Amino acid sequence: MKNLFRILVAITIVLVIFIYFDNPVQENELIRGSNNSGQLIPQQLPEVTEPANIFDRPKEGVSSLIGESSQKLIELFGKPTRVEPSGFDYDWWVYNDSFSTYRLFGITDDQITQSFAIGSDIDVTPYKIGQSLTDIYRFTLVQSEVTMSIDSNTYTFSLTEEDINTRILVPFDNLFAILYIDMEDQQLEAVRFTDANTLLKLRPYDILYNGTMIDVETPASSLQAAIDRANERQVVEMTNVIRHRHGLQVLESDYALQQIAREHSEEMAKNNIVINDTFEIPKFSDKLKESSIEFARAAGNTAAFYFDAGEAVNGWLNSRDHRASILGEWYTHTGVGVYSNYYTQNLIEQHKVKTRKNSINID
Repeated sequence: MKNLFRILVAITIVLVIFIYFDNPVQENELIRGSNNSGQLIPQQLPEVTEPANIFDRPKEGVSSLIGESSQKLIELFGKPTRVEPSGFDYDWWVYNDSFSTYRLFGITDDQITQSFAIGSDIDVTPYKIGQSLTDIYRFTLVQSEVTMSIDSNTYTFSLTEEDINTRILVPFDNLFAILYIDMEDQQLEAVRFTDANTLLKLRPYDILYNGTMIDVETPASSLQAAIDRANERQVVEMTNVIRHRHGLQVLESDYALQQIAREHSEEMAKNNIVINDTFEIPKFSDKLKESSIEFARAAGNTAAFYFDAGEAVNGWLNSRDHRASILGEWYTHTGVGVYSNYYTQNLIEQHKVKTRKNSINID
């Protein structure tokens, strides 16, 4: 009887090993952002009194630069590493000189309208990257609705329970902050400071409005392609910032993986995979088999309806399986493909890795 039991245990172990090594590819489910259709709700309401701002505007840190001339950035930080387009009437000035100081600034008509800071040494007063959620709650009133007025128009941002847990909206005097929370580590992952007009263009939450809504022009196809490439670079860089923060090796960008990711995102978008759930998108594992890419382990993250790279990375980081892929200690290479608001991130482990500098720049 004991011998039979031992045999069964041995068979079970062999089967587990066989299953793992026969399919070493983790394909995570598609996650969806809030930047979806049907989120603008016009209201015929009586005049709404805008509540008093909770906080005075910070006088120091990157938030104090919102509204300043772009020349101010050059005086403080020099010229940006890259200038990249967005889909919201501003260009991103990317400063990626180190993991700890990684930040982006949105520039519209030579004026700073937005900043996104994820580097741990960036001054995001009154907050700090890596700050505990408990500490943030001590002096931040978290609201499910935030109302503001522009001229005679009134806008109310409505936050879901998930928003409140992972993307807190905080109003300041003529300024807004989106606090990106890492719920697993219970700490502040990144901060976006923005003026009111830019926040309305981004539409990061459901909006109830009384008056006129700001329209965002759809980019031409050539511009959209450039925006997609910019988002790809930023996803890779932000992923490496987070990996570096967790003491993990940074990922090397792989062109073949990137091409697979781009094709996957394009197929998802063109076949409206979120609505048409009967359409079969080719699996990442099948794509890898068709390619000449050698790997020991692999993982694929996908996302839809996120308006930029920072939002998509935050979504993945707060999803258990996607987070495990981003923070997989064995992964060495990545390829990211973006098509409009569809994102694909592929990661693989390769045993033979070239020695590389501790850099976050990618092609």
